[in-house]
Amino acid sequence: MKFLYKNLKRFCMFNTIGIVGLGLIGGSLGLAIKHKKLSKIIIGYDNNQENLDDALNLELIDIGANSYKSFSICDFVIVSVPPSQTAHVVIKLFEVLKENTIVIDVASIKKPIIDSIKNYIPKTIAYVPTHPIAGTENFGPKSAFRQLFDDKYFIITPINNISFAEKKVEEFAKTINMKVKYMDADKHDKVFAYVSHLPHAIAYSLVNLIRQKKEDDEAYGFIGGGFKDFTRIAKSNEKMWCDIFLLNQSNMINAIDEYIQNLLILKDAIKNNEEQELIQILKNIRLFKENLDV
Repeated sequence: MKFLYKNLKRFCMFNTIGIVGLGLIGGSLGLAIKHKKLSKIIIGYDNNQENLDDALNLELIDIGANSYKSFSICDFVIVSVPPSQTAHVVIKLFEVLKENTIVIDVASIKKPIIDSIKNYIPKTIAYVPTHPIAGTENFGPKSAFRQLFDDKYFIITPINNISFAEKKVEEFAKTINMKVKYMDADKHDKVFAYVSHLPHAIAYSLVNLIRQKKEDDEAYGFIGGGFKDFTRIAKSNEKMWCDIFLLNQSNMINAIDEYIQNLLILKDAIKNNEEQELIQILKNIRLFKENLDV
């Protein structure tokens, strides 16, 4: 029996992993953890009973919890809830977790959440803020799939110096086929305001513009691939993106202002019939985009 236990420990990174929030990210993590055999047991919790039932039926988790107390046996806990709820959930978990447990959150915004949590972290528990750069426009446990994280980036934004806990989280991320990068939380929020949060705001606003053209219902039938590809992310969960926009408010406002200025440059070139100027602007953008895609 002793020999068997040692072998189980060798093949499992953790004895028990807990996941709070069983949507696309939380559910997909459950599948990835199971596929890689990183834990003997996965305990899951969601305040939406339908999500919890779906997660159990789809075998995203092994055990459904009815309170945070169920996570007291966990070695590793993943918090995957809307950003506005993340700090509250993490702090409540601190009250029930055992010593040496590692807690990560996977929210798309980091600095405000870290600031809300950092003064509550017990000395006996490790909290590691993270952001897996993976997702689709779909949401809920039925959208989960284990390959979601393959070859995607996993950002770690340490509160202090990199320690054993961060290295353990790094090992976890690499095992589910992610590429790990360390980043300052402030820098993370500024960068992702431009490369993730602003594109979602633009997609939402463009679809809203078309929605407001009620007198042109006939035109809806002519919406082609370009519009559909560009606005796919406007089908994303509104609660999550409301939270991200508001929590990253300052960076979002700056990004939107800069985007408006770029639109005005295009508008002026079009309005003034500046053909050569417009061609050069579009060419510069095309060349930059081609380099991005290499």
